[in-house]
This record gives sequence, C-alpha cells and structure tokens, in this order.
Amino acid sequence: MAVRRKSNWYIYLIAFGVTLALIIMAIISFRDFLFPESQETGLTVDGELAGDFVPDSSMNLAVMTMISDGENDMPELFIIAAYNAVDNRLTFIPVNNGIALASTGRTLPNIYAAQGGDGVAKAVSNECGINLDGYIKFDRYGLIDFISTYGNVEFDVAKTLLITDGAEVEAINSGKQMFTAEKVYRYMMFADFGEGESYRFNMICSLLIELVNQNVSYIDSSLLDAYAAEILQNSETNLTEDAYLSRKAAMLNTVKYGINPAEYYVPYGEYGDDGSFAISANSVTSIRQRYGQE
Repeated sequence: MAVRRKSNWYIYLIAFGVTLALIIMAIISFRDFLFPESQETGLTVDGELAGDFVPDSSMNLAVMTMISDGENDMPELFIIAAYNAVDNRLTFIPVNNGIALASTGRTLPNIYAAQGGDGVAKAVSNECGINLDGYIKFDRYGLIDFISTYGNVEFDVAKTLLITDGAEVEAINSGKQMFTAEKVYRYMMFADFGEGESYRFNMICSLLIELVNQNVSYIDSSLLDAYAAEILQNSETNLTEDAYLSRKAAMLNTVKYGINPAEYYVPYGEYGDDGSFAISANSVTSIRQRYGQE
C-alpha cells in the first residue's frame, strides 16, 4: 500500500517570500547606484513637462553672455541673460564695457583678457547686484550657427542705417523685414546707430526679444535639448549639462505658459571721463527685482 506524502507547498511559499523580501531590500539599499537620481526634475519619463510641475526660484538662471567677432578676439558686446523661472521671464540686460572700471581698474575686455569669462561674470555680478551662474562667449560663427538653429526674425528697423563689416558696407532701410542669423549678428555688432550707447543697447535688445518671442512657441523638449547642446558644444562656457537639466522643466513651462516671455532692461547711471560707468543704485534694485532676487 503506497504511503501518501504530505505536501510541502507552504515551505516553497515561505522561501519565495523570503527571497522576494531580500531582493526588495537589495534594491532599496542600492537604489542610488542602480537608479541614480535624475537632474531632469519636473519631467515625465519621455522628457515632457509633468502636469504637476511648479517652478521655484532655485531654477532661475543668470548668464553673462559675451560676443566677439573672431574666436580668439576679445568680446565686444556684453549682455546678461537673466531667466526668472517663477515669472516666466527672460530679461536681456546690456552692460557697458566700463561698468567695472571704478572697482577693478579694468574694462570688461581687459578683465576677460586677464581672467577669462569667469572673471567678467564675477565683476558684473558685483556691479549689478545679482548672482551670475556662469558665462557664454560666442564668436561670429558660433552665434550665427546657434541663431540658425533657433530661427529667423521679422524686425521693424527704426531708421535707415549703415552696417560696416570690414570693407563691406550695407545699408538697411527702415521698416519691417526678415533678419537671417547673419543679419542679426551684423546688426548687433557693426550697425552705426548714431545716437549714443543707450540707444544702441535699446535697438540691439529690441531685436533680441523679437528673436525669442517670435520663435519660443515652436520649442519642444527635443528642440530645447538641441539648443542646449549647441551652446555647450559650440561656445566658450562654464555652464554644465546638469545646470541645464535641472532647469529644463522650468524652461518648458515658460514655453507653454509664458506670453512673450523675453524683455529687456537697459541700466542707467553716470559715465566718467575715463570711460567708466557707475550704475545707479535704483537701477541695481530694478535688475534684482526683475530677476527675482529682491
């Protein structure tokens, strides 16, 4: 007569449970190694803006942007790009070459020659009262490539003017017209506006905000990545990919909810006979307020 063995199914169940528990504990213990925390905060797994995302001031970004003609030339145009993530605002703030002269004894091109872009960013931070996160230096071809990736712009030229680029002289008539990337560069760097530096800054920044506001609505996650890569790979900069990724959701939020997010502000103050420019205390306050630092 055969003896019927008792089933040991419960032993297998217990063993399975213990094994599963050990696996879960191992995953928890090594989760930082196995699944490193992503810098892409506020995004879905496919890189799109998360529905519950709310930007905060830690995602603000202020960058000293410098433009030169040749790669090895000193920068000639200095503009702060201050991004306020909470207010969905990008403010262009042009600064005079002599803004640091009183405190450092050097113009901004001199500071760049001695200390590089980081030195310029620190000098301008001190004078303008906001913390700059880094710098970007474009030369002619780097900026043209970047704008070509970004898009052209229709711009209403205030008055007829001449652009003198080396031996080449071009007349630009007043009125609305399409600006290519090449024309944007030549207008900002070589146009003879003829009415002083403040007017020149107003005209340059008017073009920049139109460039942004006319093209911003076409940006998606992949295009934003392409723009960031263009800057990080084809310009001189101390910005990092992590600095971009930690703010990517905020930028996409601005694309989605910002209405004409770009604006500009020209600082005011007093010019010295030595070429220095002392920015007014009230103007410093205005800059800090626009950036969300006050």
